[in-house]
Amino acid sequence: MERTSTPARAAGRADDAAVLADFLGNFRLLCSVPRPSGHEKAVCDLLQDWAADLGFAVRRNAAGNLLFDVPATPGLGHLPLVALQAHLDMVCVAREGTPFDPLSDPIVPVLDEETGVLSASGTSLGADDGAGVALIMSIAKGKLPHGPLRVLWTTDEEAGMTGAEAVTPGDLAGVKYLLNIDSEESGTLIVSSAAAALIVATAEPRMEAPAGDAALAVSLSGLRGGHSGMEIAKGRCNAIVALAGAIAEMREIIPFALASFAGGTADNAIPAKAVARIALAAKDRGAAVAFVADMERILRARYGDREPSLSLSIEEGALPPAVLAQPQSDAILAYVTESLDGVYSMSPDAEGLVESSSNLGLVAVGPDGVEIRQMPRGSVSARLEEIEVHQLALGERCGLAVAVEEKSRPWPVKPGSRLVAAIRAAYRRVNGTDMEVSGIHAGLECGAFAVLSPDLDIASIGPDILGAHSPGEKLLLPSVTKTWHLLETLLPSLG
Repeated sequence: MERTSTPARAAGRADDAAVLADFLGNFRLLCSVPRPSGHEKAVCDLLQDWAADLGFAVRRNAAGNLLFDVPATPGLGHLPLVALQAHLDMVCVAREGTPFDPLSDPIVPVLDEETGVLSASGTSLGADDGAGVALIMSIAKGKLPHGPLRVLWTTDEEAGMTGAEAVTPGDLAGVKYLLNIDSEESGTLIVSSAAAALIVATAEPRMEAPAGDAALAVSLSGLRGGHSGMEIAKGRCNAIVALAGAIAEMREIIPFALASFAGGTADNAIPAKAVARIALAAKDRGAAVAFVADMERILRARYGDREPSLSLSIEEGALPPAVLAQPQSDAILAYVTESLDGVYSMSPDAEGLVESSSNLGLVAVGPDGVEIRQMPRGSVSARLEEIEVHQLALGERCGLAVAVEEKSRPWPVKPGSRLVAAIRAAYRRVNGTDMEVSGIHAGLECGAFAVLSPDLDIASIGPDILGAHSPGEKLLLPSVTKTWHLLETLLPSLG
């Protein structure tokens, strides 16, 4: 007999404490080992042992992906096979002044019991996608009823999607529905995502002895940063682009040589900090300090409430043994400042949805090399190609070698999806309201799975995560139980 939405919600509230206790135990286990993209061995070892201890036969491929099947709850073996999928890696960034080595240090979660907010001590939390992994762990332990399941945990989602690309048709054999638990809004059902590429500009540095007798470090910091897909439309300051513009403008009135320029933490994170080290004549030091103070006021006025902690600072440094030749440093600054960064086009069909964008995420310029990395995204291939063509032409003009690599595939809407209909019905039963259905301007692994198995029915859900890919990342725990009760109602209903 069909239940009404009111009993479903009431039953959900009764066991929320137990749901959260188990979830938090799983999540803290994940936080105990480092798991930046490309360095997931420790977390793969941990979870492989965890699953084996529960009696599951775990398969692990060369990319580090973990797969295992979970038998159906008694009485539900007739249901179709459902894949539950999440990624194991995370973007590791630390707040300025926080000592943190992402290759060796654990994440330290901090729970505010009064507000139900989980954050991390000085670093990103990794709820993207540790929350999805932890939810699947609870499901695999038999904490809710379900039909036959296939757990698929992938690697390297944040940096290259190589884990998803390493999934084979055999890995998805027999799967009718795939539920990706990597969304960041509990009230939104994601049914499509954008493709992403990686554009890398490189050059051999041309170094020479500095002519000046003083050195300064100019730093732009205190920015919000954030996920370059989810938050690109918020108009936040890109530290790399803004700092390059500031020092390029300074060079018009103060002679100096660029020794190094570095900024950003990941291709898909809006850079929150950048620093340029310069050599100049000691007599020009005062003018440089005054220019930076004026530029800070200009940037603060430009970004206003979007960047309340913006800081452009200058300090003394040691004179570098070598600096970049001026023609090359001018070309590098031109490439950065003239790159397409931010929103490129908005969708004509979905109000408020970004159609294409680009994020200049990393720069490393110095005696060891020149590398500038950016990630364009687009749900329309023509717009993505326009960004790539612009950057290729700009790189040629600036004397840089530019390479383009496709990173993720587009995930198109599947008309008549039975999974989408089932999720919306389950959400309505649990919450008494309708779930929003949307696409996102970010890459999801679903695009790779859709190519592998065109008949596969795919959707993405997840709890509420704020500030992913930043030190201010927060997971709202009430949304974890909300997502749990959606799964509790959905999985037994997928007939």
